[in-house]
Amino acid sequence: MAKHNITIDDIARDLGVSKTTISRAISGKGRISEAMREKVKAYIKECDYHPSASAKGLAESRTYNLALVLPKSFIQQNPPYIRQVINAICEEAFNWDYNILMCLSTDLYPESLLRTLDNRKVDGVILSRTVENDALVDILVERDMPFATIGSLPPSMAGKATVEADHDQVGGCRAFSKTILQESREKIALLGNDMRYIVNQSRLAGFNKAAEEVNFAKEDVFLYTEVANYRACAAAVEECLQKGVRRFLAMDDEICAHVLRALEQCMWLTPGDLRIYSLADNESLSNYRFPVSAVRFDAGELGQIACRELLRCLRDENYDPKPILGYRIIER
Repeated sequence: MAKHNITIDDIARDLGVSKTTISRAISGKGRISEAMREKVKAYIKECDYHPSASAKGLAESRTYNLALVLPKSFIQQNPPYIRQVINAICEEAFNWDYNILMCLSTDLYPESLLRTLDNRKVDGVILSRTVENDALVDILVERDMPFATIGSLPPSMAGKATVEADHDQVGGCRAFSKTILQESREKIALLGNDMRYIVNQSRLAGFNKAAEEVNFAKEDVFLYTEVANYRACAAAVEECLQKGVRRFLAMDDEICAHVLRALEQCMWLTPGDLRIYSLADNESLSNYRFPVSAVRFDAGELGQIACRELLRCLRDENYDPKPILGYRIIER
């Protein structure tokens, strides 16, 4: 038998001890003499033995899997922000010898996550978004499952997650909005989608704080929420143009792309006629005829830190239960 193909059974037989003893030596847990632990380690080193994930998991009562919960809409939309989060989580998990299992679940369709939990396939869960009254949070709390969130939970659920990783959404959007509201007193349209998302609530709160601080006239703010798709966005843009609005602020990069697409249909408009802003940046926003200034939140860093802090908790290491990341303002 080639040395690299040995199993725990082989090691136990060759050393004349039980498989339990070998498992304890590998995991570092359980009662075992230091002499035996060193003997097993020496044998493993000599044979270049690498325990499989399943063997290691059995020895340590772990699966070495995390579930990443994505909304079903991800299949159709696949937004850049989520892709960056996923890539960062997968890379960080790999560095900790963990695998990522994808679950397409929402509070209305939790079956995929429930099946994963019922089958005890994961040690922890990462929720890719936070929404009001999210039944998935209640499921995870009820199952006593450690979990991290990408974004803050609503105040009613504060403290339920093991880790709440977020950017300073309110602070970043307040600072950016204050700058653009101070540079001009012209009318401005603010467009967003589903306001159940906590990130949208935070960004709106940041804008409102800025408007209050600079005494911006409420009647000159045209707020459109629940802008669910391009058609709805185009209708809102047309209505705003008829009302003389020439400044548009999108709550996220997807809505901003819809705004830009709608404006590019208006061939009588030039870049000098309009100012476009976004409360979330991505590189593709620089590909349009109209320049877009924006707030940039590093999605990759957020995914990495959420995963890292959850894994630190699972390893019984010191961890940050609520890491808050910064932001950058991008002027174009």
